[in-house]
Amino acid sequence: MLEVLTQDSSFTLFNQYFGEHYHNLRDGALKETMHKHIYPSFAYAFYKDSLKVLDICFGLGYNTLALISYTRDRGYKGVWEIHSPEIDKTLLASLNAYNYPKNLDKHILNKLITEQYYEEKKLKVYLHLGEARETLTHLKGSFDIVFQDAFSPKKNKMLWTYEYFKKLFEMTSGDCIITTYSQNSSMLYSAYLAGFIPYLLKQKEVRDSVIFTKVANPCLEIENVSKIIAIDIPHKIALNKCLKALYDEK
Repeated sequence: MLEVLTQDSSFTLFNQYFGEHYHNLRDGALKETMHKHIYPSFAYAFYKDSLKVLDICFGLGYNTLALISYTRDRGYKGVWEIHSPEIDKTLLASLNAYNYPKNLDKHILNKLITEQYYEEKKLKVYLHLGEARETLTHLKGSFDIVFQDAFSPKKNKMLWTYEYFKKLFEMTSGDCIITTYSQNSSMLYSAYLAGFIPYLLKQKEVRDSVIFTKVANPCLEIENVSKIIAIDIPHKIALNKCLKALYDEK
């Protein structure tokens, strides 16, 4: 696949199967990663002595590598681990050929591609080869952060359904945070029915994004976010009687 240059000069790729780029071209690949996933999640969970992170899905590795870089820069002292599923082995085998932003550690990327595992003091990273929903059935423990960064609900519905979010609800901590770029109303309804509380992040430099928590009215100060607004799902339903949640096909 050919590198596609995005607005912030970082690259992304186009996935032929799903018919979408891995990142928003206008926002910029690295910029989107930082503003929609890294800044919100770390503002919410930095105080914890240990962190368990689920990156759905690994893709080009931006979320995982950017989180490692950011936590190093911010001097996080806790113990933490990252788990990320990825189904596309051909994609993974090609990643060494691309020019990554300098702050993303290609040594870690290479280790994950070749061994599906990376470890250093207080950090473990696991790359799980296979379908994400199947991978979730084998993961143990309670996750604090979830990067919900799959292809869009219209293209990859199975990673946005009520049943999927219900599984995430069961495997996340009571004070977890889920970050996502998607504002799809049916997806929001699905997560709401599963027990999550949705909030819109009014971003200053990229398109607005969404977080889910289990805690009402989280007190957050997020870098480059001007306002956090509760998303009123019952009001959305009242305005649109045709609004339906996404469900697994029976």
